[in-house]
Amino acid sequence: MLLPKFDYNAPATLDEACRMMAGYGDRAKLLAGGTDLLIALKKKTVTPTQVVALNRVDEIKGFLSDGDGLFIGARTTAAEIALSDLGPAGQALTQAASQVGSPLIRNLATIGGNLVTAMPAADMAPPLLALQASVVLQRIGEQREVLLSDFFISPGEQVMLPEEIMSMIVLPRLPEGCGGAFEKLGVRKALERSIVSVAAVISLADDGRTIQGARIALGAVAPTPMLAQEAGAALCGRKATAKNFAVAAEIAAREAKPRGLRTSPVYSRLMVEQLTLRALTRALEAANL
Repeated sequence: MLLPKFDYNAPATLDEACRMMAGYGDRAKLLAGGTDLLIALKKKTVTPTQVVALNRVDEIKGFLSDGDGLFIGARTTAAEIALSDLGPAGQALTQAASQVGSPLIRNLATIGGNLVTAMPAADMAPPLLALQASVVLQRIGEQREVLLSDFFISPGEQVMLPEEIMSMIVLPRLPEGCGGAFEKLGVRKALERSIVSVAAVISLADDGRTIQGARIALGAVAPTPMLAQEAGAALCGRKATAKNFAVAAEIAAREAKPRGLRTSPVYSRLMVEQLTLRALTRALEAANL
């Protein structure tokens, strides 16, 4: 299947890329790893006249940490994230990154692209939601930071303007005693889009048993990746026990909003409950490391 005709642009800096996007507007599409865009181009679901490739823009690639938290360049690949040491809480993200597609896809797919496509089943969205991430959106002479929980609008749609480029993902520094985990259900282990995915991040008090905070995020069971806010709130101040985890898992299943596209809503909710219980159990183990 042939690609449609377009002009290929290869800026060397983020500023140059922003200027191109400002000039082209909605006639242009950004190309990072290309694992989603190339398929869309072949299917002609998008037909840009300009493609702006970011493969030479190294300033939006890699990791940087300081006292405020961790900054991940939007062009950082899933493979690079999967091999990174992001701490006990960050295991939720590294585990998700390690399950993106196949090894070949992970070497190309970027964290920014995984979010910008705004797919309900995006693997890295739930752990980032659970880690309280925000994204930095850049355009000429201006940038804004948007909480990831406010980023998604509907399937395939997010808040970015046509001229904006996602430059980085920001993870705030979490307190000691935090742990995270990611669970995914697919038909196959590789090259499979999630049927259900769950990420959990919990923080423990000094006694190592009382939950100070909990965030549970769900993927593929709503029009957008979502936080199960009631489920997380139900754990705060309670002991980290199997019984309390089971209660939170039941609440998360009720909060899910499955659309019944790949499986029945009843099955999706049952799997949300089971995967939430597993994710919370593994997050507790990570927090106690």
